[in-house]
Amino acid sequence: MAENQELHALISLLDDPDPVAYQSVSERIYGLGPQAVQVLEGAWEHSFDELVQRRIEHIVHRIQFEDIQKKLRDWVSGDNHDLFSGFCIITRFQYPEMNEQKLQEIFEKLRRDIWLELNDRLTALETIRVLNHILFEVHGFGQKFEHHKIFESGGYFLNNLLENRRGNPLSIGILYIALAERLGIPVFGVGLPGHFIALYSDDSALPVEPGNILFYINPYARGAVFSRREVELYLKQAGITPEEKYYTVCSNKSIISRLINELSVAFEKEGEYDKALELRSLKDILK
Repeated sequence: MAENQELHALISLLDDPDPVAYQSVSERIYGLGPQAVQVLEGAWEHSFDELVQRRIEHIVHRIQFEDIQKKLRDWVSGDNHDLFSGFCIITRFQYPEMNEQKLQEIFEKLRRDIWLELNDRLTALETIRVLNHILFEVHGFGQKFEHHKIFESGGYFLNNLLENRRGNPLSIGILYIALAERLGIPVFGVGLPGHFIALYSDDSALPVEPGNILFYINPYARGAVFSRREVELYLKQAGITPEEKYYTVCSNKSIISRLINELSVAFEKEGEYDKALELRSLKDILK
């Protein structure tokens, strides 16, 4: 209650034209953290002063971005770099007030439906067929954008993917691997340049030895399975010098870093240069 009274009092001072006074007030509001956001947004809705509204927007954005940075640091320093959680954090950059509980429920429904069809007698290929069937046929994921829209920023966010069942190669790939991760299926991301794919290992331990890789998977092609030879052919056709890292597992941190990279490029193409710069600053946390 006392904090709310202080916050309302500080908000009433946001119309001060003195930039020094504003700086002092904004720092005090900023120090109250995420719990100040709802009150600030309510004040924005009831204000008819454009200066006050702009200042509230700036403070809210700063608080929310700092919260994302904290969540990402916690994710990096944690023992379990859960891919779904990392995907949620980056999605919150664009949708700070997204309903994460709702996304968790959709994701858990997918995981449960796949789990119900699995058993210990299935081969690796049969396991992937089950995952593919539930995700792409039963739930209808993998619908594709028009070609010119594939790499627009909206296609990279988890909430859009789960609600519309439509994404781009990276977002669908991350969802695919995140589901496998929660199900204990040894499917991991591969840092192939220009195209995001996965692999299936006959050993869930990391690092994955080359001899343990059974096959590769293209989630964007509805989970199509292929061999190392086809990866080699792709690299040759793309004029990329083969390196062993293009055939083996990349970490979940690397996957989130790739998400940030591609999303930054998308924002730049859309003229959202400030967002691109802020996203790139998040990459330092992943180092």
